[in-house]
Amino acid sequence: MSVSIAMNKKGEPRHGGMQKGWRKPEGVREQHQVRSYPEEWELIQRFAKLVKHGDKEACIKFLDEQEQSQ
Repeated sequence: MSVSIAMNKKGEPRHGGMQKGWRKPEGVREQHQVRSYPEEWELIQRFAKLVKHGDKEACIKFLDEQEQSQ
C-alpha cells in the first residue's frame, strides 16, 4: 500500500493542515469562540438556539431595542 504525501512549492512534504484546493462547502457556518462563566453560557446557548432555529427577526429587533436603551 503506497501513501501519497502532499508537496509544497519547494518539493518538500507538507504535514497536516488543509489539502491543496480544499474549500468549505456552501452553507456551512463558521465556528466562533466565546469565553464565559457557566451562568452566562446558559444564556448564550438559549439565545443562539433562538437565532438558529427560532425567530431570527425577533432576535434582531430585541438586540436593537437593548442597544438603543443603553
